[in-house]
Amino acid sequence: MKYTVLVVDDEHDQRRALIEHVDWASANFEVIGEAENGVEAIELLEILEPDLILTDIKMPMITGLELAARVREIRPATQVVILSGYDSFEYAQTAINYNIISYLLKPISPAEMTRELFKIHSRMDERFSVVSKEQNIGTKERLRELSVDNFLLPLMLGSNEEQPDDSELFNTAKALGIIKEDCVNPRFCVLVTKFKNADGITKTEKSHAEFLDSVFARYIDSESFIVYGRAVTFAVITGDGELSNILELPLLEIVQTTKRMLNETCTIGVSREFSFLSECSGAYFQAIAARRYTSDGAGEVRFINDQERNSELEIDRAEKSASKLEQLLKVGGDDQLEDFINGLYESNTPENASLLVMQIIATVYRVVSSASQRLEVSELFSANPIFARITSHASESVMKNELIAFCRQARKLISHSQKRDTEIICDRALQIIDEQYSDENLSLTGVSNELCVSPNYLSALIKKHKKKNFVTLLTERRMKAAHEMLICTNMKVLEISERCGYSDQHYFSYCFKRFYGDSPNKVRSVNRSEE
Repeated sequence: MKYTVLVVDDEHDQRRALIEHVDWASANFEVIGEAENGVEAIELLEILEPDLILTDIKMPMITGLELAARVREIRPATQVVILSGYDSFEYAQTAINYNIISYLLKPISPAEMTRELFKIHSRMDERFSVVSKEQNIGTKERLRELSVDNFLLPLMLGSNEEQPDDSELFNTAKALGIIKEDCVNPRFCVLVTKFKNADGITKTEKSHAEFLDSVFARYIDSESFIVYGRAVTFAVITGDGELSNILELPLLEIVQTTKRMLNETCTIGVSREFSFLSECSGAYFQAIAARRYTSDGAGEVRFINDQERNSELEIDRAEKSASKLEQLLKVGGDDQLEDFINGLYESNTPENASLLVMQIIATVYRVVSSASQRLEVSELFSANPIFARITSHASESVMKNELIAFCRQARKLISHSQKRDTEIICDRALQIIDEQYSDENLSLTGVSNELCVSPNYLSALIKKHKKKNFVTLLTERRMKAAHEMLICTNMKVLEISERCGYSDQHYFSYCFKRFYGDSPNKVRSVNRSEE
């Protein structure tokens, strides 16, 4: 496969020498762009989506290592080659933390660089080989795979057979290697992924499950398998941190690599985190529901919390209450029923009252209908005017049409609410940028945490509604604030740059000139001369 390359070097002659004299084609690479510094490289990264970035380590404003860190945040599928004059173990160690596939020492001749490219190509082929073909594994590993599938599948699908207690499930998971022996207090989540080819036809195969695990392996422990045309991933999360933050990079890498290497698209749903393996089934269906929300076009990844925050506990509580109510209706006394209903209202918030009432009505109707004649049931409910419509003897077609109309109204209301919520989230993100642009550490992840949505979702929403990415919106706000300070105050450029979130004045001035076409000092002097 031919890989695409972006060459980054602040020295024009060195950059052109690399581009013109290295035999890229023989090593199956193609140079698709060049940048004179890290700022330009980051801008081109999202436009060109290169497979590889070749960068000098020593550059003004943003060093090669800082660029590699930014590349990993924006496009983790892109690999990085560092050219450095520092033969330092410390630099090499830092490189390991990013997607740096090679660390080469300068000076390096075109012939040497060409030879190195063959090695880099082989490493990239090895890294991406699992994407396009099923891996050949031995009998022992295949048997383990079957054992893992046989263990996880009933947990996901909610087998009717009685499951062992959680401690037994945990020990079995450890014995199978699903959970590492030294793992303490892990958290879990379930992800559901569907792949579509270039024609839009769903085609999720075993090789896709192996691909998912190959990417996740660089971040977390996981086990993926195919169920009903879906790739299902059981993920083990260790350490602290928000689930959406921990999964941000691997999910981004999966989406990007699927598009580039497979010429396919994928959509991913993510459940809430949970602590007991007996909760796998609920998480599986949460992930299915979350993936379906991606049909709104706001990104390929959706966490269930992005759409249905804080609803699970209320629904679970209502279902348990319904079960208890059914028992009391059948064998309880009047006092017990009254105490139970009073207790429900005391323990529920006003926001959950509607759900509670609906659950009580449905439970009473179901239990009474199974034990009494239809006429008696109608009389019971018609005694209350609220239920007159339900128990009126309208024709079946009338009731059906009214039910359809009711459901359509409900769907329209939900759709409108979701659209309104996404616009509110975007507006709130802009408000945070407006209020906190002076914070040098302001980031997409930090804003998403403040808004209680995943970084993947917030990024997709901003691009959908504002037609720009988060970094562009933040830069625009900083530049406009800087321009206003230059015109309306006597603050020094250094002070203005710091107030706009830039600790490096040179970097600030470069960004300002790219945005306005003139340096900060030129803009100030021109404005004052006009006055």
